[in-house]
Formats: sequence, structure tokens, C-alpha cells
Amino acid sequence: SVQQWMLFDYLTKKHRFQDTINVFERKYGIPLEAFEKRFETAEKEVYEERDDYIDWKAAHEFLIRINTKIQDIKSGNIKITD
Repeated sequence: SVQQWMLFDYLTKKHRFQDTINVFERKYGIPLEAFEKRFETAEKEVYEERDDYIDWKAAHEFLIRINTKIQDIKSGNIKITD
């Protein structure tokens, strides 16, 4: 069914975004919230950290959206349009 295909697609994306988050948490040894505080209060900008922050934050935000979509599908709260 379309719902199963959509669920599979979103679960695949969820794992991809979670993997990205896990890479950064291992690299820096802290969760995103702690990294944000450190990044925002740093006296000197490190370009690699800035790039990592952008990717990490995006993965985090997409994960939140994907989780919402997964819950909507599981609860039958989806609307398929042409």
C-alpha cells in the first residue's frame, strides 16, 4: 500500500539523519544543544565546526519533521492527493 511505502521511505530517511547526528555526537563528544552553546559563545570561528554545525542542525530539524510524519502515517493521519 501507499502508506507502507511512505512509512518505509520515511524510516529510511530517519535512519540517515540519525546516523548523521550520531557522527557529530561522536566527533565532538556532546549533544547538539551543548555544541550550539559552545559554538555561539566561541571567541574564534572554526570553519569546520561551522560547517558541521550547519549539517548537524539540519539533520536534527529534519529528524524532528520525519518523526512527525512517521507518527502521522502510523496513526492513519495522512492525506494522499493527486
